[in-house]
Amino acid sequence: MFINKPIPKNVLLIIIGYCVSIFFLNLYHDQLFSALKRVYLFLYTLIEYLSFILLISASIKNKLAKNIIAGISFLFVIFLFLLNFVFPYERYDSIPIAAETLILLVASFYFFYEQFKDTSTLYIYNRYSFWLTIGILVYLCGSLFIFALAEQMSAAQIVEFWYWTYIVEIVKNILFTVGILMYVRKPFVKPPKTEIPYLDLKELS
Repeated sequence: MFINKPIPKNVLLIIIGYCVSIFFLNLYHDQLFSALKRVYLFLYTLIEYLSFILLISASIKNKLAKNIIAGISFLFVIFLFLLNFVFPYERYDSIPIAAETLILLVASFYFFYEQFKDTSTLYIYNRYSFWLTIGILVYLCGSLFIFALAEQMSAAQIVEFWYWTYIVEIVKNILFTVGILMYVRKPFVKPPKTEIPYLDLKELS
């Protein structure tokens, strides 16, 4: 018997907000990229990073680690703004994505460290946070090499290998769905009530 707590509302809101935002950014990619390239790249990376780091942070228990992540995230947002609007790069946001991936990898590894350190966690794969974090890692690691080499690749090469980003994004979405379904499939069981017998201490004295 177990207590199945619902996925926190903030986590669901982050997932929904991320999926909707990225869907429309991808849907209108050509128009936005040609008209507002810097704004588009800034928003895409910002939404992606904040969504992922908030999902990971929501499952981390250590308050100090949460505060460190919040501080690093604040610095990353400033760094991202500067690279887009003050010291713009040439074509693709390779540097911001590399920095984003590094931060998220460290946060993910700490999440797993905390989970494996918790002796009450017998089956980590039964937790939705495990699947969300795995999905984030697969997406980041799978697409990193394309963005990292984009500055040195020709337009034809980028088109040739760009399909790989779609594959890892599909895998990420599947893993996100698995995480939610892992939770939905569990029935909600309330803990049994413990009845305390009535004792009149005055009568016993």
